[in-house]
Amino acid sequence: MTFTKKPRGIFYGWWVVAASFVLFLVVGGTTFYGFTAFFNPIVAEMGWTRAQTSLAFSLRSIEGGIIRPIFGFLIDRVGPRKCIFGGMLVMGAALILISRTDSLYYFYATFLLLALGSTAALGLAEYAAVANWFKRRRSLALGILSAGYGLSGIMTPVLVFLIHSHGWRGSMVIMGIVTLAIGPALSLVIRHRPEQYGYLPDGDKPEGKVSLTPAGSGTQLGHGIVVEKELSVQQSLRTRTFWLLMLSNLFVSFFLSALTVHEMPYLISVGISEKLAALTMLGITTSSLIGRLGFAWLGDIYDKRRLLVLTCVLQTVGMFIFANIHSPWMIIPFLLTYGPGYGAKIPLSSAIQADYFGTKSFASLRGLYALGGTISGITAPFLAGWLYDVQGNYHLAFTIFAILSLFAIPTILAIRPVQDTIPQK
Repeated sequence: MTFTKKPRGIFYGWWVVAASFVLFLVVGGTTFYGFTAFFNPIVAEMGWTRAQTSLAFSLRSIEGGIIRPIFGFLIDRVGPRKCIFGGMLVMGAALILISRTDSLYYFYATFLLLALGSTAALGLAEYAAVANWFKRRRSLALGILSAGYGLSGIMTPVLVFLIHSHGWRGSMVIMGIVTLAIGPALSLVIRHRPEQYGYLPDGDKPEGKVSLTPAGSGTQLGHGIVVEKELSVQQSLRTRTFWLLMLSNLFVSFFLSALTVHEMPYLISVGISEKLAALTMLGITTSSLIGRLGFAWLGDIYDKRRLLVLTCVLQTVGMFIFANIHSPWMIIPFLLTYGPGYGAKIPLSSAIQADYFGTKSFASLRGLYALGGTISGITAPFLAGWLYDVQGNYHLAFTIFAILSLFAIPTILAIRPVQDTIPQK
């Protein structure tokens, strides 16, 4: 088999990255970071308690944990484009339906519909597609992709402006229409695997038939091209590496799960102004770009596993700072440590997964791998709230989550290349 270098012009994989980036920025920003802008207006109009309204987010975590592995398997089999196309239609319709909320149970039902569409359309599918299209520059490509979510914090002030102008119901309709307009259209740009179009990852074009080596091996084919090992889901689940990666994700996810719900209440409780507390969340997403892009670039040069350990160290330092905040100036070192560490973990963990297990079952494994985050998403917010009720502050809760993150460091150090851990028959 012979290979030629990639053709001139923009490699199509970068168009896959660009389309996914915009979906993360606009649609993901609306339904994840930006949804907090709708919280108070909904509570004020509907007269529900904050606990009743917050339950919708817990239900979203439970539903996502159940169906994410299912969509992972589906994406690997039918491709990401169909899942994103259908998921965007569901999300757009769900946003419009939420605007017509007239009861709590209707709100729960439509919110679960939004979660269903989001699980199908945002995250697993885009990461799987980009991981397929890149090999040598995979970390960088995944870092640019994840920067879409990193920048999506800008959707919060946009939504605040819309709500002031059109009310929360009108704003839901507007964003539903935007989702229906750009979501399915951009999904058509996203394609599953370069081999289907006569390419190899990174744009290397083969002369002749592309073939993969048997599972569990990798072969150098010249011109710097490596056909990577491809493990099935069953083979991957029999490795210690997969479970160590999942466990490390669980250890660091408790803090994030609690942070997204209790960040503003905690900072306000220690004397931080509401305005500065709100800007802190935007600061987290913005500072995460340092890690998403900088560490992603380094991941194509240096050992990703060691870089992942460094991200855990940065996150843990930031967590301990956050747990002990008592003055506004302490927010700065928190943002400079936790933000880059949190941001770097996202592309690096995805790239490590693809390097160790291949991309044939990428979405399936990613869906199973995310179960660690689902466990923390269900338990951490409740635990933080309960400890506040008992202790009268959040200090103990966030200290516990910081201590748990310490265990991620030796867990990652225990990871070994998959070819050394596949059980021998």
